[in-house]
Amino acid sequence: MSRGPDPSDWIAPSLPAGWRLLSFHFFVDWMQSPPRLANRVWMTRQVRFEHESEMVEGPKSDLLRLFNQSEDWRFFEDLERVCSNYRHDLSAILLPDIPVSVITEQTPVWVIRRAENTGLGIGKYSVSNLKTAIQRHSGGPVNVGKKGLTFGTSAVECFLSGSDAAFPGDADGVVVDDQNQVRFIIEFKKHTIGDALDNHLINRYYPSRDGRKYKRLEALRTHYECVNQFPTPLVMLYFSTREPVIRLQEIGRLNDDSVDIRHDSGNINTNGMHPDAISKQVVQWLGIQI
Repeated sequence: MSRGPDPSDWIAPSLPAGWRLLSFHFFVDWMQSPPRLANRVWMTRQVRFEHESEMVEGPKSDLLRLFNQSEDWRFFEDLERVCSNYRHDLSAILLPDIPVSVITEQTPVWVIRRAENTGLGIGKYSVSNLKTAIQRHSGGPVNVGKKGLTFGTSAVECFLSGSDAAFPGDADGVVVDDQNQVRFIIEFKKHTIGDALDNHLINRYYPSRDGRKYKRLEALRTHYECVNQFPTPLVMLYFSTREPVIRLQEIGRLNDDSVDIRHDSGNINTNGMHPDAISKQVVQWLGIQI
């Protein structure tokens, strides 16, 4: 798996005071046409155990205590404030950090949620339960293709990619202002091959290859605009792992067979630039007043 820079570093440092860059998994109901945003949002984290017995027999209270003592708890509370503005129902999903080869339907997972007007609670479930929940929130079975995922953010995600309950996609970067309002949705597109980045923009992959990905993002954007009552741009941030270049495109409305590009930065040479300097340039291009 090719490594590269973290594009969050090219946005977050130059955001105004109180603004943040968040990420999360979200669902759409694929039975609707066009797909409609479901109300469930997942924040996922991986948990590593020294011994398998701890994963199977360890008390849930220990995991909840560790979560409450971590920075993840602060992220959860931050995301919770945003979710309340947009009628999202938030859960933290804790996934075991184990090899894909040992995952079964009975492998445990844990779900942290806030009970009404009380603190956080935790429940222990299984991968089988997770599959059922994914299908329920997605309007039915959901597949990513015959091959599944070779690489994913977690082993459980890779395991489920070969099933009819593929893990929900994520929002890479959601820019939120100091009033917990979503201002931008930013999709990170990593370019890893030797061909020019210009030849691998969204119009090459929509709708034939990655149509579902972009329709999901469009459903998210549509929901935010409906609640916000003001435009909420969907932006692609392309970056290469082979050369110092990035590119930004603001996406207009997606048609069934084409995509409209509203604004395009062209290629930006980042050779020798500090991430903070790149961040300043990106945020200015977005039109955010620093």
